[in-house]
Amino acid sequence: MKVTIKDIAKAVGVNVSTVSRALNGKPGVSDELRGKITQIADQMGYSPDMTATGLKKGKTKIIGVLIPDIANPFFAQIVRGMEKVFRPVGYHLLLCSTDEDPEHEEENLKTLLRQRVEGILAAPVDSGGNKVFYTRVLENGIPLVFFDRIVPDIETSYVITDNEAGIRELVEYLHKNGHESLGVITLRSRSFTGRVRLNGTLKVCKELGITIKDGWILDGKSGQEGAYEAARRLFSFEERPTALLVQNNLMMLGVMKAMKDLRLKVPDDISVVCFDDSYWNQIFDPPITCVAQEPEQMGLVAATLLLDKIMHNGKNSKTILKAHFIERESVAKI
Repeated sequence: MKVTIKDIAKAVGVNVSTVSRALNGKPGVSDELRGKITQIADQMGYSPDMTATGLKKGKTKIIGVLIPDIANPFFAQIVRGMEKVFRPVGYHLLLCSTDEDPEHEEENLKTLLRQRVEGILAAPVDSGGNKVFYTRVLENGIPLVFFDRIVPDIETSYVITDNEAGIRELVEYLHKNGHESLGVITLRSRSFTGRVRLNGTLKVCKELGITIKDGWILDGKSGQEGAYEAARRLFSFEERPTALLVQNNLMMLGVMKAMKDLRLKVPDDISVVCFDDSYWNQIFDPPITCVAQEPEQMGLVAATLLLDKIMHNGKNSKTILKAHFIERESVAKI
């Protein structure tokens, strides 16, 4: 059971108001009595309700963070960047995982509003699925910054990667190595990044004359299991593309597992490239060619934009980070 100041007052034999003044450093309590109250509070395991304290003072020092997948190292690195900005100035992050589910996202947003967070950093599940609730956040005067993904109709600051440029580098590299047919394991189509990366792939393939048959575009559902099933299906086709573009790091794990189970080899049976880099891309045999984002930098920028809004009522800012091409050994020359 949580220890309250009433419990401490009873143990010391003083009024609740005296305990409150002592623990909050207010005058009207002797040094001797303050020391006694503090000592007994520590012995009883008293922990102040920081949210309630924050409400009384008008500030909670809590920042809400919504990420789509807590298991994805990409988002873990983003949060690490955010902590580097907020921890030194006394703010705490309240982390919520939406599991790529709009209903979970809605529940989390409602919870953050009830907690009276001072700001929200969010990677939205869908391009417009919870537009009403993000609008409500802004209407409540809570600063909001999007990262990695956006809701296009919401006017607020954001920081994202130049997805189209990254996709173009990968497809042009495949084309330069003689590939004229391509399969794609996609992110969830309703997410901002999923839509932009797929449209970017189709656009550059059309420009270069690369064939993408409808059956070669498969929904990996942004995760390992979905990508595994999608890859199994692609590899079951009698006619297959010469190269495969996997549109995030977690899906790369599913694709490589499927290839291992089917005894297929990269790049002998099919060449593979990935949008995103992770340590496993470097230790696969062979290592995977990719474009790498800068997740920690993304977190630093997003947190800085939000802190500017909280402290200085900063204006909306749109930041686009460059993805970096990394050539490894997963693409065969044709």
